[in-house]
Amino acid sequence: MRAVYQANRGQALEDLIKLANDRYRSRKLAVIHKVPTAWVPIRGPGGKIVSAKVEEKASVDFLGHVLLSSGPLPLAFDAKEVSRGDRWPLSKLEPHQYEYLRDCALTGAFSFVLIGFWELERFFILPFPELERRWAAWKDRTGPASVRAGESGLVEVKFWDYLSFVL
Repeated sequence: MRAVYQANRGQALEDLIKLANDRYRSRKLAVIHKVPTAWVPIRGPGGKIVSAKVEEKASVDFLGHVLLSSGPLPLAFDAKEVSRGDRWPLSKLEPHQYEYLRDCALTGAFSFVLIGFWELERFFILPFPELERRWAAWKDRTGPASVRAGESGLVEVKFWDYLSFVL
């Protein structure tokens, strides 16, 4: 049972994001897609696929762009969730994901982490500049190792329109 749970963690939040993204696209406000994870099949005797492993580390969960009055704004973000409590550990963001978000931000994209706190039924955007500040403090051991729901620097969003503060 545990393996199934681990394999599907984050799926509910990603499914909600995909539904919201379909609404943005149908309204011609944004085009945002889930980045698929590349898998390599592992074959057993007779060539039958018996398992699979990740081919390469994915960049982030979602890429796309939103249409602003000034023109398109590229987006890159990762979706994270907290099933219980009001804290999301920074350690749940892989270093390669942080670096990808940083690189996107440096080239003009709006990069962020979308965090869902299920028990609280609240969702927050952690914009990259705030993530960068917190990440550096955490790595230097001068700041907390987690982000708390509702803290300064987070932007609370309503789920079906999680990009409303940008549009």
